[in-house]
Amino acid sequence: MNITNDLLIKLTKDFVAKRVRQNKDLVAVYLTGSTLSGEPLLGGTTDIDLVFVHKEDPVVEREVQRISYEVSYDIQHHHQSYYTFHRRLRLNPWLGEALNNRHSILYDTDHWLEFIQAGVGNQYHAAESIYKRALPFAEKARSQWFDLEDPQSIGFADWADLYFKTVCTAANAVAILAGPALTTRRLLLDFPARAEAVNRLPMVGDLARLIGSDLSSEKHYQDWHPAWEAALISASKAPDCPPNLHAARRGYFVSACDAMTESGAYHAALWPMIETWRLAVQTLNQDVAVQSTWLSFLDTLDFNEESKENRVAQLDQFIDQAEAVLADWKNAYGI
Repeated sequence: MNITNDLLIKLTKDFVAKRVRQNKDLVAVYLTGSTLSGEPLLGGTTDIDLVFVHKEDPVVEREVQRISYEVSYDIQHHHQSYYTFHRRLRLNPWLGEALNNRHSILYDTDHWLEFIQAGVGNQYHAAESIYKRALPFAEKARSQWFDLEDPQSIGFADWADLYFKTVCTAANAVAILAGPALTTRRLLLDFPARAEAVNRLPMVGDLARLIGSDLSSEKHYQDWHPAWEAALISASKAPDCPPNLHAARRGYFVSACDAMTESGAYHAALWPMIETWRLAVQTLNQDVAVQSTWLSFLDTLDFNEESKENRVAQLDQFIDQAEAVLADWKNAYGI
């Protein structure tokens, strides 16, 4: 199948029309994410991010629907009351971009969503609004860093889990100053342009080293690929499998990482590999073999008990830089 953005939009409009007929309580449906940007494909795969707004309480908060191995729907369900104070959503780093884009609307009753968009769009690109979208990421990263640095140490697996969460949070504190929050697949692909936009290009190398990419290679990726994919498959079969690891999303991550590695960007493939494997390990927390393999993989990237202190220090410096970027932004615009 020749996947194009036009085809994805057509499929989505047909899908939404069908769901509207089936669900009489739908108020609005809108697109978010990469399909809305017009550049959704990575490794020939994508997901189509949608938000369904309901009059009644939705049965589920999130669902994943398979279209093909390459494409799936990733749907959030909101009650209409979520939009009561809609102007605050201009500070939402995930939904704000979509709610500021008039092309995102796929279904709207009585121009309700158009009204919401008008409120969100007002001052969306103002320097103060951008700052307020970025600041919580820096504050959260610093708070999490204190937990990592705490001598009342947690187990290494839990420490590693929090470490990688903090790295992503700190990176987005910088990235949001030049665009929407970065997603798992595109974090290391898109961060360079975001860092350059705020004159912090050296942070690109710092971020890569924080996740151990200086020790990764194409061979490293190929060696660990089977264990990683096996963990994803096992997690997708678990009763409490998180939506992000739904079986329909395996190609979304695996094919994208394969393509990045084949193009020589194995450093960029390492991040979605780490993030999805980390989540799979959480889901399979009673599987000793999965836990052991994960820790062995981390050790090849120099993540172990002996390296914790150095890793925390490196992360501290990265967060310092993110905080400095925000301070410069605040001073430059008199916020």
